[in-house]
Amino acid sequence: MNKVVFGLFAALLLVGNAFARDLDYNDEEISIRVTPGEPTQVQFPGEISGGFRKKLSSLSLERKDEDLIVFSNESITETGEAIIVRLKDGRSYSVRVQRASDEAPRDDVVKIFDQRGSILASTDEESAPYDQPKFNQPPASTVSGLMREMMLVNEFGKEKIPGYRVSDRYKGETVLNDGTMRATIEKIFVGGQYWGYVIKAANLMDQSQRINPATFRLDGTRAISLDNWELAPRPLNIEQQIAGKDVATIYVITKARN
Repeated sequence: MNKVVFGLFAALLLVGNAFARDLDYNDEEISIRVTPGEPTQVQFPGEISGGFRKKLSSLSLERKDEDLIVFSNESITETGEAIIVRLKDGRSYSVRVQRASDEAPRDDVVKIFDQRGSILASTDEESAPYDQPKFNQPPASTVSGLMREMMLVNEFGKEKIPGYRVSDRYKGETVLNDGTMRATIEKIFVGGQYWGYVIKAANLMDQSQRINPATFRLDGTRAISLDNWELAPRPLNIEQQIAGKDVATIYVITKARN
């Protein structure tokens, strides 16, 4: 049944290919615009093998070959939600799905072009990545690759990122405390080309507030991603504290510092 439904969606979307938006991948987060309840088709330059999204996601995703069909519910915001999409040839993409607006209308079809080509060795192409004992992830030498790796370490328990050392020197150091929000450093991943920061932010107010990512923009910032853009009021009981909706994890990637 799911295959039939997916086929119908795909067929309907392909009719509208005249409205497709072509996008040349340039090693940065990809942004697409969606409307709740309406499908958006994203065509990747290779067959999709899997990916990641946050646990309490506002998105419903269906994939077939190189196509990803994205549905959102009413909780999607203009700041959006980040997902990671990986292909069978080893390439990986950070995609931010944002709510459409009058200024930025909904995407019908987005076609992604990527000149990198496969990043798997020829010996690895004989079997599908999910059949291998260990999936060959792309090196974290790109912005999207490092963003994905930081999320895997922080949210999925991956131990380390190849090519980066973890610095706990500034762990717990406050980077923002303006009376409305407090943010502290959790980890810094130090690499030759990029540095990655994992920051925890907590709401200090008795009302909800939306995080402005520009608040955490540093010199040389290449990308910012959050697991929660809307902070609930500071917790007043143990249940709210356990829910943790008043806190967010912020991932910031900058150029390496000398």
